[in-house]
Amino acid sequence: MISAPRSSVKERRFDGPSSGRGRWTVLAVVMIGFFMILLDGTIMNVAVPPLQQDLSATYSQAQWMMSGYALGYGLLLIPAGRLGDRFGHRRLFIVGLAGFTFASVLCGTAASADQVVAWRVVQGGTAGLMNPSILAMIHAVFPPAERGRALAWYGATAGVAASLGPVLGGLLISWDPGGWGWRPIFLLNVPIGIVGVLAAAHALPASRGRGGSIDPFGTLLLTLTLILVIYPLIQGYGAGWPPWTFISLAASVPAATAFVVWQVRRVRTGATPLIDVRLFRMRSFAAGVGATVGLFVSFASLQFALSAYLQLGLGATALAAAMALLPFAIGTSIGSSMSNIAVRRLGRRALHLGAGLLVLGTAGVILAIRHVGVRVDALWLAPQTLIAGIGAMMLGTPIINVILSDIPGQDAGSVGGVIATAQRAGHALGIAIVGTALFAVLPSGGQHIGDAYGYTRAIQIACLYCSGAALITFLLVFFLPRGISPGRERPQEAGPE
Repeated sequence: MISAPRSSVKERRFDGPSSGRGRWTVLAVVMIGFFMILLDGTIMNVAVPPLQQDLSATYSQAQWMMSGYALGYGLLLIPAGRLGDRFGHRRLFIVGLAGFTFASVLCGTAASADQVVAWRVVQGGTAGLMNPSILAMIHAVFPPAERGRALAWYGATAGVAASLGPVLGGLLISWDPGGWGWRPIFLLNVPIGIVGVLAAAHALPASRGRGGSIDPFGTLLLTLTLILVIYPLIQGYGAGWPPWTFISLAASVPAATAFVVWQVRRVRTGATPLIDVRLFRMRSFAAGVGATVGLFVSFASLQFALSAYLQLGLGATALAAAMALLPFAIGTSIGSSMSNIAVRRLGRRALHLGAGLLVLGTAGVILAIRHVGVRVDALWLAPQTLIAGIGAMMLGTPIINVILSDIPGQDAGSVGGVIATAQRAGHALGIAIVGTALFAVLPSGGQHIGDAYGYTRAIQIACLYCSGAALITFLLVFFLPRGISPGRERPQEAGPE
């Protein structure tokens, strides 16, 4: 029988700031890296046409400039969490941020499309290296009573950065400083990254979790599983779902099974696992991770579907489409700021309220487009996307706190990697599902850009899937503990039940 994991004072080390000001300084520093990660995940969307023209990139190369970042990012999240627990979250954050900054230089000075693809994969990998240490640092620095407020800022940063990417990218390309075209969208990271590295070296405390070996064989099995899942989800809808995509997804099941069996074996023999699979016994952890996937399936696919509809169907520019989605970013900031207070007053019902608003917002998009048709514009969509953004972060921010509050401190880095992987998997799955639904409904398969009436019919079907994912997430919230609150935390000696 497997016993519950326990923290150990010898394994857990944290030399953190004792003052509130010091803790918020730490948060500000790690948010620099977090903002850059999410900004570069979406800023590329508007750079593809000028980049294709400048470097004579093929469609496949252009697709991989976006997909390569997502793949590199997703593959390193969980191993990086374990590395942070083993060698220190401060150290890994600095290495990841420095690597991300250098990769941005390489992207911005690339001389060919293949170089951009290669450096985007490296950039994504360094983002994955950095990300788990962000949540681990928040978990280590902030006491339970303050963690909800810190995660509210985390959620607000996530929403603003992801939504601001296309807007900022469009502005930089339109401005064209120095006649450099698309390159400033990458070079913008350099001064920010340098400031972030210097600030991290000065302000971040030493923090680490579980010691032990890194589990290279487990890392290999996990990497294989993630490639078999993420790669076909990224490429599938664009390639028309050829047989290899389904074969790859099916092969991920035995690979995942082998990984779990190996992790259980390491726990039973007393070796350090890459992921302590016993954590999935906890309702807060298992249901929280599931709800995180559902949440990202819903709101990531909504943003993708609306962007495709506005640009391909209605002929809007990338910048105009990004501006139309700006209310969503505003909504995420509002939702994040409200989430901590809502959870204090309503408990788990606050998460149901967030999921309900997400359902309402996605359904409202369908009704608006059905009512207005091809004349729909940003003003018609603003109330619905604002509501969806509020709901997404009223739900998403507290879920992270619920997951972190019940885990032993020694596993904070690994769990941060699991949370980020769930978010990435939900994002890829949502785009795959909704992209397939959107283009499958079109008689031309989406090849006829400007088919406003065809896209108007298709977007309504696609948004039904967004609403369905939000509804599933609403149901998963019932599996979370009833008595959740921003200040709840299990004693460190306790483990999964």
